[in-house]
Amino acid sequence: MNAEQLALSKLLKLAKGYHSALKVPEQATDWLDIESSAALIKQLHQHWQQQYPEAGRSYWAIKSWGMLYWQPLYLAVISVHELTMSFSLQPMQQHYQQGVIAGLQLPTIKAQHHHSQQQAITNMAAHLKCYVVKLLTDLNLVARLNERLAMSLLADTLLAILLIHAQRKPQFNIQLMAAHWLHALDISKAGEFIRLSACADSLALTRKTCCLHYQIGNVAKCANCPKQPQQLKVKRMQQELINLNSG
Repeated sequence: MNAEQLALSKLLKLAKGYHSALKVPEQATDWLDIESSAALIKQLHQHWQQQYPEAGRSYWAIKSWGMLYWQPLYLAVISVHELTMSFSLQPMQQHYQQGVIAGLQLPTIKAQHHHSQQQAITNMAAHLKCYVVKLLTDLNLVARLNERLAMSLLADTLLAILLIHAQRKPQFNIQLMAAHWLHALDISKAGEFIRLSACADSLALTRKTCCLHYQIGNVAKCANCPKQPQQLKVKRMQQELINLNSG
């Protein structure tokens, strides 16, 4: 196994530990390739439009966007903070099936190892932005979603993934690394970390952008939804954390 194969093997092994869907699926149907993604993105958007016609255009666009960027974003964070490494996401293919993007394949990666996580963030953020902007351009052929909102949604997810990493690595300086990521991605609007008094002063994320999931029908807003007063948001997150730890 050469150095590139070893780096890829380590990355994919770590990825499965963060999210069970981050693997090559056993039964693959359609693959979303960055160079020819427009047709599958159209299918993706049409699926959610047909699934929830009452939810509206903004929901369909945001739901599709979330499906498109979540896997490359996870790989970017894992690459930097587990391996101090960056690599181009261009060869990555994402598995698509019935409105869901989950599962991936990477034939190889040209890994670049760095002396610091900050340097790795700078390089990996450039690769990530190049990849997701192409996906956003193709999404905008069928659904309008401006880049500022799109990147703010991505930023909130980024912070959520950093929280997962912080739970695995207690010495991780999440505030500092989050600031490096947001600067490298040129994102000014993102959620914030707050301390919750429940369960040993735990850290939680308050989002700046809304996924609009509540628009699909009889569904409550997320606990950290920005479309609710801060006091209620904190109360709901506190209770959610208590329930999680008691269950």
